[in-house]
Amino acid sequence: MEDYRTWEFNKSISIEEVADYVDRLNHVGQNEEITFDLTRTVNIHSSFIGFLLHAKHHINKNGGKLVLILSLTVEKILVMLNIFDYFSADIVSSIKQKTA
Repeated sequence: MEDYRTWEFNKSISIEEVADYVDRLNHVGQNEEITFDLTRTVNIHSSFIGFLLHAKHHINKNGGKLVLILSLTVEKILVMLNIFDYFSADIVSSIKQKTA
């Protein structure tokens, strides 16, 4: 069975990949902590932002927790879109993550 708890994203996330992520999200169980590792990501399609919003809502609604590990570029995008604060409780520093 595939591990759905840690998702590692590519350098570039295209619109075509987002549908696969939505499908994968449907396999996440109740009360699970899901980590999105975006440390290598530098280019994202706008539809992925919608997916992030949906994923946070979906995971929290099911009693789980979303953990985000961001690249500097993704962090800047969230700030620019004025949604960084919405995710701030879910974000862990990539430095903290690697030493833990």
